[in-house]
Amino acid sequence: MTQLNEGDYVTTTTSIRDRVDVAIRNYAELPQTRMGPDITPETFITATPDRLAFALAWVVANEIVASRFLSSGIDVIPVFHPENGWDRFVISRRFSGKAFAFQPANEFGMLMISEDDGPHLTTPGGKIRLKLGQMLRDDPDGAIDAMLSHIPDPGFTSSDDGKLTPREKSARYPEYFQVVTDMVLDHPGLVVAREIYIDSEEIDGTYHPLYLHAVELTPDGAKGQNLARLSHNWFQLQYGDLFAFLDRRGTRAVYRTDRGTWSLVTVQIVDEPIERISERMRGWMRLDGRSPDPAVD
Repeated sequence: MTQLNEGDYVTTTTSIRDRVDVAIRNYAELPQTRMGPDITPETFITATPDRLAFALAWVVANEIVASRFLSSGIDVIPVFHPENGWDRFVISRRFSGKAFAFQPANEFGMLMISEDDGPHLTTPGGKIRLKLGQMLRDDPDGAIDAMLSHIPDPGFTSSDDGKLTPREKSARYPEYFQVVTDMVLDHPGLVVAREIYIDSEEIDGTYHPLYLHAVELTPDGAKGQNLARLSHNWFQLQYGDLFAFLDRRGTRAVYRTDRGTWSLVTVQIVDEPIERISERMRGWMRLDGRSPDPAVD
């Protein structure tokens, strides 16, 4: 980390080589947390076929989003499988806007987490195109170039049926994805979900924070009531008992306070420089000795 004024920090992890090295340094020697009889409530959240391959998949996913989201709306979503844990990322426009709602969830393939030289870039049907593990170690930039050659960049049409609406656009979404990626690489145990089930019922005596603050659900029930739903519009960050939620446009955020309550931030990150975005998100998760900034959070 490079120290700035007033104790602010900006990550020096800016290249693909840097990110691969951080992933190897922080994940290569970790105990595996594969699903099975040895899984515990504490390790369940990080369950995956291979922890290093999972970290490297975040590196690859970040490059896809950086290269394809703004031009074509292509997003990369981590998926938690009930039998395998975090075993894949799907590559698609389906979650980016209503215009693409009927596209396959793995429209442009998947990143499969595997202990066999993973992650693997696959076709939508699961056929392996590239085994990226060793490629990323040997030549990170070349591996990413080879991977991106398999990911189309179709762009948007002039019709409303083929583009994102103004509300769905997020010019800074790739930056948020980058910050989240670096946080995952720096802190094994930090888990980020993009498929979030927002329940409308109390669980263990409390409501889901996104339901509690009415920031996601819309009154579309038969009687105008809010309904539970699955959302892909947020990053859900979890580190132990701490949670934070950031919408992909950077205009809404909710985090768990030290009192165990949920707080909406008062100043949104959409207009913050990237180093402040990293600083604040790490504060929400109490990482690197940080805490929420009372002036803005």
